[in-house]
Amino acid sequence: MSTMRNQHRVKEIIERYHQGKCTAEELEILKELLSNHTKQALLEDVYDELDEVTVDDALKAGKDQLLRRIVNDPRIAKQIGSKPNPHKIIPFRAWSWAAAAAVVLLLLVPSIYYMFGPDRSVTPDESAQLHLAITPGGDKAHILLEDGTIVNLDQIQGDTVIYREGFSIVKSKDGEVYYQYDKQDKPIQQTVYNTIVTPKGGQYRIALPDGTQVSLNAESSLKYPVYFEDDERIVELVGEGYFDVAKSHRDGKSIPFVVHAGNQRLQVLGTEFNINSYDKYVKTTLIEGKVSLESLTDGHQPVILKPNQQSIFNDHAFEVHDVDPLYAMAWTKGNFAFQRASIHEVLESIARWYDVEVVFKGDFEDTYFTGTLSRFEDIHKLLRTIELTETIHFKIEGRRVLVLE
Repeated sequence: MSTMRNQHRVKEIIERYHQGKCTAEELEILKELLSNHTKQALLEDVYDELDEVTVDDALKAGKDQLLRRIVNDPRIAKQIGSKPNPHKIIPFRAWSWAAAAAVVLLLLVPSIYYMFGPDRSVTPDESAQLHLAITPGGDKAHILLEDGTIVNLDQIQGDTVIYREGFSIVKSKDGEVYYQYDKQDKPIQQTVYNTIVTPKGGQYRIALPDGTQVSLNAESSLKYPVYFEDDERIVELVGEGYFDVAKSHRDGKSIPFVVHAGNQRLQVLGTEFNINSYDKYVKTTLIEGKVSLESLTDGHQPVILKPNQQSIFNDHAFEVHDVDPLYAMAWTKGNFAFQRASIHEVLESIARWYDVEVVFKGDFEDTYFTGTLSRFEDIHKLLRTIELTETIHFKIEGRRVLVLE
C-alpha cells in the first residue's frame, strides 16, 4: 500500500477514535502505531498535517488530549498489556506530539502490564476503581430479536453474519450493521420486529431493512419490522435518533416512512431529520426535505416542517421555530452543542453519554449554557469549561457529579 493511502487510513482511524467508532481491528492498529518505532513516523506525519486538512474542528483543538484518552481506554490498555516491550527507544522529533506520545506510552507499558497482564488478578479495590473511572461513551448497542434473543453488537467482531429464518444480520469489517435476505420477495408470515437498544454511554448506527440509515444516541431504542409493509414503513423511537431516510417505491408509488415518538407521528417520503424524545417534549429538527407531524391523541391538522425548522411537541400542541440544525445534529459529529440550553438539559446529556449520576445541590432554574464541547473530552476538563461561566461549580464523587452554586 502506498504511503499516501497509509496516511489516509491512519487519519480515518484517528477521526473514528475521536468519534467513538473504532472497531477492535482499528484499535489494534492505533495501539501498534503508538508503540512501534518503525511505524511512528507515519503517525507523526498525519498529526503534523491535521491542521492542513479538513477534519473535525474539535479533533484539531483537542488532539493533545488524545493520548490521555488512549492510555485510559481499557480496550487498548489491555491489548498493550498483553505484549509489553519497555526497552524500545523512540527517536524524538522536535515539536512532534505524536513522538512524545509514543515515548510516554512506552514508559507507561510496564505499569499497564502490571494492571492488566494475563498473570495479574485484579483486586476488589482495583476493580472498584476501574468501575468508577469516568470515560466517554462509544459504540455500544444490542439488538433484541422477536424470540427474545439478544445480539450484543459491541461484543461481536466485524465481518460477522448472524443467520435467522429468511434473513441475516451482518456486521461488516468496518462495523456497519445491516440486513440481508435469503429471497428478494417478502415471505408470507406474521410481522417480525427487531429492536436496537443503546445503553447509557452508548451510541450506534444501523442500516434498516429498507436502506434507511439511523444513528441512535445514548439510552435510546428503535423498534422496526424486519420486513417493511408495502404501503407504509413504520418505526418506533424512544430517546434520540438521526434519520437519513431512503426513498422506497412499489408499483411506481412512493412508500411513506413513519416515525412514532411518544404521541407524535412523523411522516416523510425521503429526507434527513433528528428527533429528540428524552423528556416530555418531542423535538423534531428538519435538515433536508419536508415532513408532516401530527398528534396521535387529537385530530388537529398536521404541521409541515421545512428545512432549518424545529418543532417542539408537548402532547397537545406544536411550536415551530427557525433554528440552526447544527445544534441538533452535533452529537452525530462527536460534539455536544447547546444554544441557551438549561443547565439541566446540558447535564442530562452529559450524564447519558458518560454514564454518571448528576445531583443538583441548589436552584439552577435560571442557569443556561451556550457552547460546543467534544463528546470525547476528559469529563474533568469538560466540566471546567462549563464552570468558566462562573455561575456553576462541580464536584465529582465516584460516578456522581455534584452541581454546586
